[in-house]
Amino acid sequence: MLRDKDIRIALIEEINNLNIGNNYRIVEELSVCDGEARVDVALINGKLCGYEIKSDRDTLERLPGQINAYNTTFDKVTIVVGEKFEKSIIHEVPEWWGIGVAHENNHGIIDIYNLRPATFNANIQAKSVLELLWKDEILILLKSKGIKGLSNKNRRKLRDIAIKAIPLNEIKDYTREILKTREGWRAD
Repeated sequence: MLRDKDIRIALIEEINNLNIGNNYRIVEELSVCDGEARVDVALINGKLCGYEIKSDRDTLERLPGQINAYNTTFDKVTIVVGEKFEKSIIHEVPEWWGIGVAHENNHGIIDIYNLRPATFNANIQAKSVLELLWKDEILILLKSKGIKGLSNKNRRKLRDIAIKAIPLNEIKDYTREILKTREGWRAD
């Protein structure tokens, strides 16, 4: 019976192997949608990809709320499950989500095989992406666009201004770069 920790180690190793030579960052336990959910593993490169793990010891009780949060935040999402959920998970997640199944091979090594590849999400919302940023990071983005009168605004107000003033693709690009290079973060 595989545990979250077992699957996580194998998943991160696989992500690292697939991104050799690329500029990327992996963040574990990334809070999304102002804390509504926390994705197990996030890959930040030219895309923002979320990986949710449901081990053989888990339940799917929190999955509907996680789906709602991830669907507005990530370019791609993959759920990696233990064999317990292999047959049922396809009915639980959106069609565009990737599905991986983790199992322990005869040598005691955990392999993850791809049941279904993730495709691009068409439902990303600027608000959810901006919620990944700190107040000063949003402020820098707005100032770079020449927007003034921001000094007394809280994070929520700054986010609302950015949503109205900046195209989604620019918000996504900026957020990915900030998350890849952020210092003083718990992931460092």
